[in-house]
Amino acid sequence: MGFLAAAFMLAAVFIVSLIGVSKNRSSNNSIVWDSPWEVTYHGKTSQPPSLAQYRPIQGEAPLGDSLLLETTLPTRLSDYSALHIRLFVSTMDVYLNDEKIYSYGQELLSEGLIVGSGYHRIELPAGWGGQKLRLKVYAAESGAFDIMPETTILPNQMMGAPYLAEHISVSFCIAIFMTLFGAMAMVGGIGAMGFAGYFVRLPLIGFFSFVLGIWTICYTHEIQLISLNLEFNAILEYAMLYLAPISIELLFVSMRRKKLSGWRWYGLVSLPIFNGIFFAGTTILQLAHVANYPQFLLLFHIYMVLGIVFLMVPGVVYSKKDGLPERISDIGFLLFCLSCIAELVVFNLSRVTPGVDPRGNPITSWGLLVYLMSLLVSYVIYLQRAIVNKTEKDLLSSLAYRDALTGLYNRAKCEQIFDVLNGIGSDYAVTSIDMNGLKKLNDTYGHGKGDEQLQAFAKTLSEAFKGIGTPIRMGGDEFLVIVRQEHLNDMETAFEKMRVLQEEASQVLPIPLSASYGTAMRSEVRSTAGDVYRLADDRMYKMKKESKDTRED
Repeated sequence: MGFLAAAFMLAAVFIVSLIGVSKNRSSNNSIVWDSPWEVTYHGKTSQPPSLAQYRPIQGEAPLGDSLLLETTLPTRLSDYSALHIRLFVSTMDVYLNDEKIYSYGQELLSEGLIVGSGYHRIELPAGWGGQKLRLKVYAAESGAFDIMPETTILPNQMMGAPYLAEHISVSFCIAIFMTLFGAMAMVGGIGAMGFAGYFVRLPLIGFFSFVLGIWTICYTHEIQLISLNLEFNAILEYAMLYLAPISIELLFVSMRRKKLSGWRWYGLVSLPIFNGIFFAGTTILQLAHVANYPQFLLLFHIYMVLGIVFLMVPGVVYSKKDGLPERISDIGFLLFCLSCIAELVVFNLSRVTPGVDPRGNPITSWGLLVYLMSLLVSYVIYLQRAIVNKTEKDLLSSLAYRDALTGLYNRAKCEQIFDVLNGIGSDYAVTSIDMNGLKKLNDTYGHGKGDEQLQAFAKTLSEAFKGIGTPIRMGGDEFLVIVRQEHLNDMETAFEKMRVLQEEASQVLPIPLSASYGTAMRSEVRSTAGDVYRLADDRMYKMKKESKDTRED
């Protein structure tokens, strides 16, 4: 309940954030400097009306291609003193009146390291107004010029994180929600797994939510609110992307366990194994600087397409045999796949439509959120059914091992406990107890009064040995108490308390409660629990013969 309450609070924060994002955030004095620019590509210079709408060539710009962008900075706003440039998988040198004031990525590229995408913050020197600004950009990956650099002129107080904070997107709010919820679900689920196996899906859902939440934060570049290392950000983005399918595949394995057979089951299990090998291999190559994550992106996309085809076509997803929880999660998965297809369509359209930023739309983010919600709804239904089933099993187990009249454990449970005692080496005591006068009571007042007498005696026995031993009704008027080694010294106190309770209960009963008992220790017999019980039983009958009530039984 605490976890659910925290999740709802998190959802409330998420909704408030969305409301805030939907409002106008143009309160800062920043200027998006989109024109005028002169663009030189392959020796040809042009002056596009808008840099965002410009595309140097039809198709992908090859790796290592260069682009020269030139403009004259405005003079009318002398209090601006910073540039904020968003760049995609490219290196960049920035010149102000032929003086280099900033450089990024050439050393990384020459060393074969990954070149990240994101925002670059460049402080302008005093008197920058009216000076000539030049950007020399080199493609670190093919297609880097599909999205042209975006330049914004900022006041001092809007540098870096404050500027990003003013431009938080819906995708970022969704990503933060998924990340925080995922972390909570993983921690809470792992802890809950210690109580029951049906909680295993919760950390898997948390893993899915956390990984894809981090990936979304990286993909939208808003990770720069906390990290300005573009190389690290790019590595983290690709790592989360390659890791994400494992979380979904493990969820399918958990949901389809014992519901699939043959090649479909083995194929499903092989998906996370293959993905894990792929992730581990690419990560080792990335960390060893042998090959970078982006070099395996095509192989990853092929694997993803084949994996989705395998899940869809043979009925691994949305099978007729699925229950309600699986059907709900399957619908969410299908909607998520549709959002990914829509994202790919938008991405490819952006490559032929200048000015469209594929990372600026939240299609996949909404798809992720819908899928996460479907997983949660599915899990709640599954959990409710699992708890009901467990409750029914526990009830049946309780009926199997409980005496219906007195509520004490029965002979079947006693045999189970004896098996456990036979496997331990510590000492224990077994007390055999036989009620006095029950036969005469049944003959005189009927079996109804006899049952009341048995219930009263069982109650006094339970209260007397509470926290000390385990009372058991063996059948009829025969009872037994098992006391472990740590409570052997408390047995006399328990028997005295039992006698006091019997006297109190006898005031409203047809005949007084009384019993004969005998106790034996394992240390006396050094054999099985059954042998200890038989010795205790012999001593009980000895006490019964010596009792003055023996003649009345």
